[in-house]
Amino acid sequence: MTRWVLGTFTLFVYAMVYLPIALVVITSFNQDTITTLPIERLDTRWYAELFNDTKTLQSLWTSLQVGVVSTAFATVLGLLSALAIVRHNFRGKSLFMLLTVMPMLAPGIIMGVSLLLFARYVGFQTGFVAVLLGHILLSLPYCTFILISSLARFDRSLEEAARGLGAGEFSVLWRVTLPGIMPGIIGAALFAFTISIGEFVVSFFLTSAGTTTLPIRIYSIVKVGITPEINAVSTLILAATLLLSATALRLTWSKRN
Repeated sequence: MTRWVLGTFTLFVYAMVYLPIALVVITSFNQDTITTLPIERLDTRWYAELFNDTKTLQSLWTSLQVGVVSTAFATVLGLLSALAIVRHNFRGKSLFMLLTVMPMLAPGIIMGVSLLLFARYVGFQTGFVAVLLGHILLSLPYCTFILISSLARFDRSLEEAARGLGAGEFSVLWRVTLPGIMPGIIGAALFAFTISIGEFVVSFFLTSAGTTTLPIRIYSIVKVGITPEINAVSTLILAATLLLSATALRLTWSKRN
């Protein structure tokens, strides 16, 4: 009886989560301009319309630029933070970890408002660089904790053996440690990129007229009504996010398995 109740509840939860997503994917192939069911004829018209929409493509290019650069910075900074936390004991280590995790726990709207107020206070203009810094701040805690996990599982006897053969600290890090935790580094980078591509709240406060990211562009279109073109954009983002998340999970947990 208990197993039946739990199974039913699980199916109900999955249905509530994934049926709306399935509806978006299905209606993206609707030929009509109005999003309705049932679909009389499947068509890729709205995907073609999407690739002819220069504003949407420009916002996608902006999101990709922000995503790639913020991922690189967040991964490097996360690696340095993880090395400091795992490999060294220093005064204020607990406070350092708390400050590292805070952006991950704080509501996005609070982060967006606080970053906007700080930018105005120091005379920093909103735009591409401001959005980039915001995305780095949001991605950094995730990269740090993924890399802490990778470093904690890494066999340190390999580093000790390399030192015993005369290798220096930097050589051990470059030739032994980094290759050993490379799946974690790639996984952290993919998570950071996924977070950046889908980020809306912080971007909403920090973006400017010339640096519209894709989520902001979608929001501006949705304000006047949901079209099948939006469903096509959402479907492509879902597919990319699913692919990146699956790759990140596989790489992150490969060593444990």
